[in-house]
Amino acid sequence: MYMFLPFLTALIGLILVWFEKRLAGLILLALTVGLLAVWFYFHASTHLNISL
Repeated sequence: MYMFLPFLTALIGLILVWFEKRLAGLILLALTVGLLAVWFYFHASTHLNISL
């Protein structure tokens, strides 16, 4: 349902880097990685029954 968020933040970060806003792009890259980590942790631990 909310899996579009990492793609959205990565796209916005790419656009910012394209327009030479490198620091903001790196911040959004970190946000994207954080969202993917939280998403994976939630789904791997509850839906796939993997103990992390």
